[in-house]
Amino acid sequence: MSYSDDGNGFFTRALDAEDRGDHAQAETAYRQAIELFQESGPADKELAACHYNLGHIHVLQERTSRAVEEYRTALEHFSRLGGSGRHRARAHLILGSLLVETGDLQAAETQLLDALGQYLDAPHDPRDQADCYINLARVYRETRRHAQAVTAYNRAVDFYEEDPDSFRDRSDCFTELGALYEGMGKLDESAAAFAEAARLRRAAEQQDGHS
Repeated sequence: MSYSDDGNGFFTRALDAEDRGDHAQAETAYRQAIELFQESGPADKELAACHYNLGHIHVLQERTSRAVEEYRTALEHFSRLGGSGRHRARAHLILGSLLVETGDLQAAETQLLDALGQYLDAPHDPRDQADCYINLARVYRETRRHAQAVTAYNRAVDFYEEDPDSFRDRSDCFTELGALYEGMGKLDESAAAFAEAARLRRAAEQQDGHS
C-alpha cells in the first residue's frame, strides 16, 4: 500500500502497523505524523489522535509513565476541540486509571471526576462509566473515605446492569462492598453483599457454560 508523505500518510502507516502488531513501527510513524502536523499549522484533532494512540501503545507495553505523558498531551489538544467529549472522556478515564496504579491518587481522582463530567454531555459506553466509578472507589478506599467508596461501587453496579454480560463484574463489585461493609462494622450489609456476589458469580458461571 502506498502512503502520502504528509501527516495523514504517516498516521495511516501507524494504524496499519498497529493492526499488524508492530508497535515499534507504529510508534515511529506516529512520531513522524506529529512532527508533520505541528509543521502544517493548527491540527489539534490529529495531534490528539496521535498522542491518544501512542498512549495506548505504551499501555500495551506496560510503559506506564510514558502512557501517562501521552494521555496528558492528548487531553491538552482535546481541550481545544469542540465535540470531543466522548474521546476526551475516555482519555480522562484511562489516565485516571493509570494514575491509580501509580499511587497518584489526588491526580487520579481529578481525572476520573473530569471523565464523569464529560460523560454528562457525550454518548458513552456504560462500561466506561462503570469503570470510572470502580477506579474512584479504589481512590476512596485508599484514602479511607469508605462511605464514598460504597456509593461509587453501587454506581458502578448501576451501569454494569446495562450490560447483560456483566455478571462477573457485578460480582466483583459486591465482593468489594462486602469487604468494605465488614471493615465499617456493618455486618448485616456485609453478609448481604457477599451473598449477592456469590449469586452473581454462579450466574456468570452458568452464562459461561451456555456460551
